Amino acid sequence: MSRRGTRRRRSAPSPYGGPVRRLLALPAVLQIRWLCIVAVMAVATAAYAAVLLTAPPMPPSRAPVARIAP
Repeated sequence: MSRRGTRRRRSAPSPYGGPVRRLLALPAVLQIRWLCIVAVMAVATAAYAAVLLTAPPMPPSRAPVARIAP
């Protein structure tokens, strides 16, 4: 017995869901994934260094104290 008429074809889901997913997949599609990772790490490191360099010094009264247990 043939099942030719009983099955319906389903269209394949699109590989990308929307503009945000397409934008996030762009580095992988263009094969520049590592360049993007390095660029994001460099920006984060520069921002962290700027915060460390511009932070005011901790006053001596609030500095952490090493206590020796008796």
